[in-house]
Amino acid sequence: MDAATLSRLQFAFTVGYHILWPTLTIGLSAFVTWISILWWWTERSVYRELMRFWMRLFALGFGMGVITGVVMSYEIGTNWAGFSKAVGNVLGPLFMYEAATAFFLESGFVGIMLYGEGRVSRGLHLFACIMVTAGSLASTFWILAANSWMQTPAGAVADANGIFHVVDWWQVVFSPSFPYRLMHMVCASFITGAFVVGGVSAFQL
Repeated sequence: MDAATLSRLQFAFTVGYHILWPTLTIGLSAFVTWISILWWWTERSVYRELMRFWMRLFALGFGMGVITGVVMSYEIGTNWAGFSKAVGNVLGPLFMYEAATAFFLESGFVGIMLYGEGRVSRGLHLFACIMVTAGSLASTFWILAANSWMQTPAGAVADANGIFHVVDWWQVVFSPSFPYRLMHMVCASFITGAFVVGGVSAFQL
C-alpha cells in the first residue's frame, strides 16, 4: 500500500473512533442539564443523585473526546499537509472560532459542573451545566461548518497556486450542505445520548 492509502486508513480509524465521544457527550450534556433543572426546581434528592451519576459518565466521554480530537488535529497536518496548506485560509479561522467561542466556554465551566456541586450555589451549578451544553452545541456548529465546507465548498476561490481565499464568510459558514449536516449531527447526538441513558438505566434496574 502507498502512503496515501495508509494515511486514509489511519485517519479513518482516528475520526471513526473520535466521533463516538463528542456524539455521546453532546447528548449527555443536554440530559445532565435537564436533570439539573429538575433538581433546582423540585429540590428532590433523586435528581441530585441522577445528576451526579451521569456527570461521571459525561466526564469520561468529554476527556476521551478531547484526547482523540487532539490526535485527529495533528493527523490533519501530518497526513494531509498539502490539503491543509491549500485550505488553511478557510478552515484555520473556523477551527479558531470553535476553540475561542465553544471549547473555551465548555472547558471553562466543565470544572464547576463536575466539582462545584455542593461547593457553589445550585443556581451557579445549573448555569455551569447550561454553559457546557451551549458550548458543546456551539462547537458542533463550527466543526460542522468546516466539515460541510469541505464537502460542498462555497464562498472561497483558489488562486493560480491552488490556495483558497475567502470572498464571502457567510457562504463559507453556511455552505449548501451545512443545515442538513448540523441537524443530522445534533439529532444523532441526542438519540445516542437517549439510547445510552436508556441502556445504562435498564442495566442498573
